[in-house]
Amino acid sequence: MQKKMLLLALMAGIALTTTGLSTTNAAAATKIPSKFRHSWYQPLKNTSNPSFIKLKATSIDAGSKTFHQKLSGKQLQVLKKKSGWYQIGAKGITNPTYKVTKLKVDGKKRTVLLKKYTTKSHYADVYVIGTKTKISLNAATLDLG
Repeated sequence: MQKKMLLLALMAGIALTTTGLSTTNAAAATKIPSKFRHSWYQPLKNTSNPSFIKLKATSIDAGSKTFHQKLSGKQLQVLKKKSGWYQIGAKGITNPTYKVTKLKVDGKKRTVLLKKYTTKSHYADVYVIGTKTKISLNAATLDLG
């Protein structure tokens, strides 16, 4: 009986404690790592409505002035991927992956947020902190090779 209960718990992703079953899931979290928590923008030259991604501890707001989507709390899913990439977005679906790194953008080294729409994509959108620094269209997309 105990072996059957243990097997069912492991298949369901439920951890066992000495007092019984616990419904913890270590694979997915709802807290965004601190290095991601900023208001990131893609302020292209000649664009008055830049794309943005605002990441807080337990929420994400992404889009532009005309349309954006907010997720928070139990709606949010944060999964760690390979090489410092994190998949952040709505729970239960495939979301874009993000990574914070230093990169030369239009001649100046800056901390940037890279956004890939799929985990296997070879291209990433580049976002910077703040809207004052305008970036060129060439610098807005990075070829990851």
